[in-house]
Amino acid sequence: LPPYSCRMSISTSIPENAVFGMCAGDFTEVYAEDVNRFDVIAASFFLDTAHNIIEYLEIFYKILKPGGHLISLGPLLYHYAGMANQHSIELPWDDVLSLVKQIGFQVEEVTDVQDVPYIGTTTSMLNVLYTCKFLIARKPS
Repeated sequence: LPPYSCRMSISTSIPENAVFGMCAGDFTEVYAEDVNRFDVIAASFFLDTAHNIIEYLEIFYKILKPGGHLISLGPLLYHYAGMANQHSIELPWDDVLSLVKQIGFQVEEVTDVQDVPYIGTTTSMLNVLYTCKFLIARKPS
């Protein structure tokens, strides 16, 4: 994966006063009541885990603080596509990007990223590589 730079600072060390977290559960239920809570949402291989990608994007917008950023990297495989008894809204990338803008985000960067590894190691004979979209979008102040 080639390096990408953006206005945010990227570091391998975490400051003592850093506040971040991960929470298990249904994203739409866990964050349903939050408003203006986060400065940044980093969503790696996450958008396509939604039954309803529109709902995910609306929640991202709601829980970001004004001026906050959504950073997303991943493919659009749609985990629930074709599964019996599972609803799944499966939008192509152009429609996802239009939706991001309609919800109110200001798109700062969109990049195609080739050969993104997800599972595997360089010593394995099996490596899975994806073509992904990298997105940086900001909630206006």
